[in-house]
Amino acid sequence: MSFSAELNTLVGVFEATAQNADALILICDRDGKIEYANPAFCDSMGMKLANTLNQPLETIYSRKIGIEKIKEIQASLTSDQLWKGELQYKNNAGADLCCQTTVSPIKNGTGAFSHSVWVQIDISEQRELERKQHENQQKLSSILDNIPAYVFTKNQAGEYTYANKMLSMLHALHTDDLIGKTDFELFPIDAAKSFSKNDKHVFSRGKTVRAVEDAGVDEYGIKRSYLSVKCPLFNQDGDIEEMIGMSVDISEQQRLESALRASEEKLNDILDNIKARVYIKDKDLRYTYANQELCQSLSTDRINMIGKDDYDLFDAETAISFRTTDEEVFKTGEKVSRMEISTDCKNKEKQYFWSIKVPLTSKEDGGHSLLGISTDVTEQKRLEEALRRNEKQLTTILDNLKAHVYIKDVNFTYNYVNADLCDYLGLTHNDVVGKTDTEIFGETVASKFHLSDQQVFDYKENSTSIEKSKDYKTGDTRYFWSVKVPLINDLGNPYALLGISTDVTEQKRLEKELRELASTDVLTGVHNRRHFIELCTREISRAKRYDSPLSLIMLDMDHFKRINDSFGHAVGDEAIKAMTGLCRKNLRDTDLIGRIGGEEFAIILPETDRAGALHIAERIRQSTDKYGFDIGQDQPCTFTASFGVTMMVEKDEEPDDLLKRADIALYDAKTLGRNRVCEG
Repeated sequence: MSFSAELNTLVGVFEATAQNADALILICDRDGKIEYANPAFCDSMGMKLANTLNQPLETIYSRKIGIEKIKEIQASLTSDQLWKGELQYKNNAGADLCCQTTVSPIKNGTGAFSHSVWVQIDISEQRELERKQHENQQKLSSILDNIPAYVFTKNQAGEYTYANKMLSMLHALHTDDLIGKTDFELFPIDAAKSFSKNDKHVFSRGKTVRAVEDAGVDEYGIKRSYLSVKCPLFNQDGDIEEMIGMSVDISEQQRLESALRASEEKLNDILDNIKARVYIKDKDLRYTYANQELCQSLSTDRINMIGKDDYDLFDAETAISFRTTDEEVFKTGEKVSRMEISTDCKNKEKQYFWSIKVPLTSKEDGGHSLLGISTDVTEQKRLEEALRRNEKQLTTILDNLKAHVYIKDVNFTYNYVNADLCDYLGLTHNDVVGKTDTEIFGETVASKFHLSDQQVFDYKENSTSIEKSKDYKTGDTRYFWSVKVPLINDLGNPYALLGISTDVTEQKRLEKELRELASTDVLTGVHNRRHFIELCTREISRAKRYDSPLSLIMLDMDHFKRINDSFGHAVGDEAIKAMTGLCRKNLRDTDLIGRIGGEEFAIILPETDRAGALHIAERIRQSTDKYGFDIGQDQPCTFTASFGVTMMVEKDEEPDDLLKRADIALYDAKTLGRNRVCEG
């Protein structure tokens, strides 16, 4: 064959390659007018070839990628430089396209720039898959870090290999200090045995275990039970290396019905793994051309490929599959597009290719050949399956989570809400998604939510707070522990936030009751001794800081034992409560009273000097001396009290310093006949 004939053959081959390639190919003159566009470009842009040829690039792209980008590319070509990059634009139908683009300058016979070749690979679908997978992984990671449950992994020896923040807080240990420990070191023996039994079932059977586990009684005397889900984690060989567990403390009304599985391994970059294999076979189905991608995948070179057929290069099953498609092309004389499966020669794993095969006819020698273009879509298929699996897992977890989970964009519009939040609002998913806080809750409540929302967007940091709203079914006020986490895009900017709100109304009520019980005397309702000492310490510090006077009164009811002995303890209790009421009646709102003994009281008087304290003590004494209450007998029950008064001096450092002096003064009042006020 002459050089001219061989050249014409190659021109025909590569012309056919361009015509049938998935890549979008343009050839433009030096002024940017389109002289050639392949069918893939016309189909992608939604344009006819006749309307494309002789059109300036600015007409095709200016409103899509910007005139400045066209100028940048043209300047690169004029400087005899190859231009590479990604171009994002819309086709005539308005669909978004993202293409990996290479623009090459072509010189004429005189060495001057005369044409440019545009080769674009449409990676729109891969970019979208990549974006969705990134978002789903970020959501899963955020939930794992903020979910109100104990999440952990253990090895077959029962040792913790991972523990989340909630589990470390349960044991008051740093997370690192939990690693390597077993349940027998952390829980009561019976609880550890129960946990270990379920763990062994996971490892021995290789199946998920769901069970209610008894954790015994904690240090506060509360019986703890956990709703646990434990799952095996398999390695690449199919062996169980570890297990993952999630336990919800159902004794505190926090219930979870699904377990988190370990997140998928990070996805490889799709663009780097989707490459086309280009090859030509003769009428005997032997290779006459193979590109670098195909040669590299078979660990050979182009010279060793020529003359071989698929049986020489692939396993028999793969070769038969390829030959079936090839024979169909020769038989029909038409292009065939379909999915083909082959087995990787190195790791014996299956690979999937979208193959386009077209017949080629040489005019010179009448030879018959076949052009094939096969694009590796193995990673794409794996991504699609991973996306479906992750989306299903994520939806199941969120819809069964006993917490409000939602996603809001930067305009405070809901993009997602789980079933628990819809049930709380009494609305459907479609009623909430697309609406703003203002439309759902009203402007007043929405403005409060937006304070913490904006903080998340501005500082790109997690926000935790207690939020209050009304139950839309009962009208009752509810309190929620709200965790808000920013969701960050590829540019490092927040595009939305993930919110998890857990109902803590019951916990807040219990906390309030506990605080009151811990600081209040049950009989009188005034401060108990411990809390009174704390308040006295605070007032001493305040008085010293502002150099203001501070006084203290101690009083003791006279002959209180006689009241108990004569009328009984019930009357004695009424007398103590009456004494409390008389004190309160004669005190200011800023004065503090505490019951520090059976019938003994102490009063802190901020901003009060000795004379003022004596006056107040005398006023209470007189009120007491005149007071009596009905006990159902002829005479009312009466009582008196003795008082000791002191004022803080410079050397006083703690409450005991004042209490001791006041107690001595009180003793003097008792010694001198009771029902009187003495100072110390």
